[in-house]
Amino acid sequence: MTPKRTRTTYIAVLAGAALSAHAFAAPYQFNSPFDSSPQQGQTNSTGSGAATAALDRPEGLTGPQATFWKKETLTGDWGDFRNQLLYKGISITPIYQGEVFGNSGGADHGVIADGLFNVAVDLDLERITGFWKDATIHTNLLYIYGPSLSGKYIGDFSNTSNLAGYNSIRLQELWLEQGLWDKRASVRVGMMAADTEFFTSDSSSLFINGTLGAFTLMGSNFSNAPIYPVSSPGVRLFVQPVSSFYLRAAAFGMDSNADPAGNNNHGTHFHINDSDGALLIFEMGYLLNQSPNDRGLVGSYKLGSFVQRGQYSTWNSQARDALGTGSLSGTGTNYAFYGVLDQEIYKTGGKTISVFARGGLAPSRYSFVDGYFDAGFNFTGFVPGRPLDVAGVAIARSSISRDFSDADVLQGNPPSTCETVIEATYKVNLAPFWSIQPDVQYIVNPSGVKGSTDAFVVGLRTTVTF
Repeated sequence: MTPKRTRTTYIAVLAGAALSAHAFAAPYQFNSPFDSSPQQGQTNSTGSGAATAALDRPEGLTGPQATFWKKETLTGDWGDFRNQLLYKGISITPIYQGEVFGNSGGADHGVIADGLFNVAVDLDLERITGFWKDATIHTNLLYIYGPSLSGKYIGDFSNTSNLAGYNSIRLQELWLEQGLWDKRASVRVGMMAADTEFFTSDSSSLFINGTLGAFTLMGSNFSNAPIYPVSSPGVRLFVQPVSSFYLRAAAFGMDSNADPAGNNNHGTHFHINDSDGALLIFEMGYLLNQSPNDRGLVGSYKLGSFVQRGQYSTWNSQARDALGTGSLSGTGTNYAFYGVLDQEIYKTGGKTISVFARGGLAPSRYSFVDGYFDAGFNFTGFVPGRPLDVAGVAIARSSISRDFSDADVLQGNPPSTCETVIEATYKVNLAPFWSIQPDVQYIVNPSGVKGSTDAFVVGLRTTVTF
């Protein structure tokens, strides 16, 4: 283990530019940007109100021009070209996020600037072909730049930023979705990321720390898991027989030989390694007050699990194999169970308070993180004159497997316990296309190793939709 060094307090002065967006605020069900009537409680991560309105106008006609601060996108309708594309079934959504973050404590201290440029393209096949109903093709390209504050200075595994990734231009998702049963079901096939649909919380998507999105219960336990910025070939089935209940299941092909920073630097390594087995994910959810005529406080409650039929060995046998005192042994399968709660608890006069909580368990013998919990509150519209601004506070705790810790001690390393993240953030929506977000984090016991120096993190992010 790398020894931790105690540093004097380092104050970072931050000014920020930032952009990007992966679907960190994942919808319950993918809504095409061409769908003018998404279900209540769902979000449209690729379209805009101005875009969908344009679909109802004949070619060559434009609606009233919005003032600069009311525009949905910074670049507008491109002289009506964007509206023409939408009318023909083509949606292009460029989003940029950039940020500056600095820290004191952790393994070292410093300041970094990083960012993400994400271009999403969606094709409505009915509009394009004239006959292929309820079918959509989606793809998005990422340009990720800058170092990771966690990797370079702090040494935590929760990841202080959900933008941090492998510096490259890369393909992330590329899939075809076919709606069925009057859109109460759908099948998706292609390169997919699990964290755009599974174990999501609308409220936790406000936060910047990576584990409050793609939590460590998956990211730290499964090699090359299909979470940002990586995807994997897969098939996903979604069924929503009634508005208040859904089932979602997916099977992803896995390849432990795919190195996202090496042979898969551009996300075009589509190979599946048979010996790694498939990653299977199941989720069911109850949606409270999300039917068209519901008026109560909105909530969602989810239970899920994931299983990988790979060749996993126990931590103890790995340690003994490394020391030459034993051989590898294990069951070959790793898994986890999780639950998600996302609930509005107060809503009146344009002010809303929502609460979220997520938790999960995994087997200690094969998992690095065997217990996970996060929770937080969002406060919307509480600042006078700022009805769309959102403030939030959250905590996340990743418990490191006792079996892993014991195996590490057996090899002469210090014991591990857990890593805890506390985050407070405030998202200022300056315009529909632009937001800035100051953020403060305190990381207790970075890396989970006993005796690690706590880290204090301050940053600023900005997001622009073009």
